[in-house]
Amino acid sequence: MIRCRVVLLCFVASAIVGVGAWSADFSGMVGVQTTFLPAVSGDVWLDLDWDMDGWGLGMLTEVDLLPAFGVRWTGTVDAAVGPVDLRGTTAIDIVPFDIAGLNLSAGIGLLDMAGDGYTATIDASLLTVILPAFGTTLSVDLAASFGAASLWSNVALAVPGFGVTALTGAEVRVLDLELDDGGLTLDLGTSATLLPAVDAQFWFDAGLQLGVVTITAQTEFELMPFGLAEQRIEVEVALDALTIAAWFSFDGAGDLAAGITGTYDFP
Repeated sequence: MIRCRVVLLCFVASAIVGVGAWSADFSGMVGVQTTFLPAVSGDVWLDLDWDMDGWGLGMLTEVDLLPAFGVRWTGTVDAAVGPVDLRGTTAIDIVPFDIAGLNLSAGIGLLDMAGDGYTATIDASLLTVILPAFGTTLSVDLAASFGAASLWSNVALAVPGFGVTALTGAEVRVLDLELDDGGLTLDLGTSATLLPAVDAQFWFDAGLQLGVVTITAQTEFELMPFGLAEQRIEVEVALDALTIAAWFSFDGAGDLAAGITGTYDFP
C-alpha cells in the first residue's frame, strides 16, 4: 500500500512538471540535524515544492534516526481562487504506520494598505482539522508597521467548545548598523496573551553578520512571573546554497540544549 502511494505521488509530480501548458517552478531542500543536549538525537528531511500558475504542491519527508527510527510524510496542495487561498494538508506516519493528520484551510485578505513608511494588513482564516480529532478554528490577524516598529494581534475562536484566544505583540529595531562586510542589529519586543489567561513575554535579539558568518543571541523573559525563559546563541555559516548552524541554549531552570543543523537548497 505504501509503495503504491509513493509510485502514485511520483507519477502525479512528474505529470505536473511535464505539462508544457503550466510554468512550474521547482525548489527543494535537504537537511540534517543532530542534537547533543539534553539527549542525543538525529534526523534528516527532504522538502520538495512546485508552484504552478496559482497552484502549489509540497512534499516533506522526515526520517528520525535517533533515538528511535521513524518516517513521516507530509503533503500539501495549495490553490488561489480569486482573493481566497485554499490549502489541504495530510500527514502520514510511514514507520510506524498511522494517519497522523488531515486538515483543510482557507484564508482571505481583508485589508492591505501601504504608504510612505507604513503598512497595515488584516487577514481572516478558517482551519478545519479532520484528523486526528475534528475541530474548526476561525482566526483574524492584524499587522502593522511604521518605520522600525511593528505591531500584531490575533483573535481565534475554536469550535466546538467556543474557546477564544487573543494575543498581541510589538517589536522595534533599536539598532541597525552597517559594517564593511555585514551589519549589527538589535531588536526589542514584547507579546501578551490576553485570553484565555493573561501571560506576557519580553525579548531582545542581537545579530552580527560578518561576511558568510552570522551570530545571533536571543534572550526571552517571562513577565508573569518574571524569570528567564530562554537564552539562545547560534552561529550560522552560509556558503551559497549550503547553510551550517550550531546553537546552544539554556532556560531559567538551567536546562541545556545544543545541536548542529545543515541544509542545502536546490536547484
